[in-house]
Amino acid sequence: MQKNLFAVVVLVVSFLLSTTLVQAQSQGLAETLGNLSSTAGAAYVAPIVTSFGSNLNSGWFSGAPKATKLGFDIKLRIIGVGSFFTDDQKVLSTSGLFSFTDDQMDLLLQNAAGLTPGSQEFSTLKSYMQANNNWEVHFSGPTIIGDGDTPLHITFPGQVINGENFTEYDLIMEDVKGYLNELPVLPSVAAQIDIGTFMGTQASFRWFPEMDVQDLGKFKFFGFGILHNPEVWFNDPLPIDLGIGFFTQTMEVGSIFKSTATQYGVYASKTFGAGISITPYVGLTMETSNTEVAYDYAFSGPGGITETARIGFELEGENKAGVTLGASINLLFINLSVDYKMAKTKTVSGAISFGL
Repeated sequence: MQKNLFAVVVLVVSFLLSTTLVQAQSQGLAETLGNLSSTAGAAYVAPIVTSFGSNLNSGWFSGAPKATKLGFDIKLRIIGVGSFFTDDQKVLSTSGLFSFTDDQMDLLLQNAAGLTPGSQEFSTLKSYMQANNNWEVHFSGPTIIGDGDTPLHITFPGQVINGENFTEYDLIMEDVKGYLNELPVLPSVAAQIDIGTFMGTQASFRWFPEMDVQDLGKFKFFGFGILHNPEVWFNDPLPIDLGIGFFTQTMEVGSIFKSTATQYGVYASKTFGAGISITPYVGLTMETSNTEVAYDYAFSGPGGITETARIGFELEGENKAGVTLGASINLLFINLSVDYKMAKTKTVSGAISFGL
């Protein structure tokens, strides 16, 4: 039975990820990022980094463990999570250093400096710029979740370079557009096993096996956590079920993204009914997430030779604290739950659980 359920998880994840990528551009994300310096690359991927962290830090809790010193409970949960994007995350506007390719430098020399290709002035200045190819520019346009038909603009400011006057010039990057084409929600799915109970403590393990995702590479993640019910230490029962929890998870997406997320929380729930019952629950959480981003950046070096530099940087997710409200319905051996996390990035989670 568990093998069949896990096969369903694989199919759902494949569907969600493939649906997400249907909207993507024909070239892969690595090729898109390969056009961007670290400043532009960080601004471009920032929205999805926060959503990675919010997804990883959601859906862990649907009720406190039993306040027993020793018992046996096991539950398989199939969890779907979605973090919502906002309109302001769809565009970027930032300044930083940028190295031009050979073709981009030709356009700049012709249109900003007014030089004729093949002339002595053109060749001399191009050689100088190739040897000093690190220029302050302004980036504006779509982020990774922005409009798939709108290209990124790079504005080169007016200045004097090696005695030549350059006017302001707007370079259009046709190879950098909104990769996910205004995707409203970033989806993810996980399989989770909850095992308890020892001294009121339940252990959780969340995972997904390595799988290839079109244009992104191999996708996989693993996480674990513990949830403790302090009522086990009291002689009299508490009016509500409490849980104190810690959860952590790591996800890798190809060679581009590696995200780590950690959550600490205090949770409360109350079950009404027996056999068929409903359990409202609430969670107050503190969370952190960090994503390492790495890709190859191509630009023109001395002599017009294309050079490649490995770009690497880390970004932190915006979510620091959250309030989760949800409810679960227990139908004998099947439990259905849904919740909504109110934080900087809003996230909804749903799960179906099987177990004793």
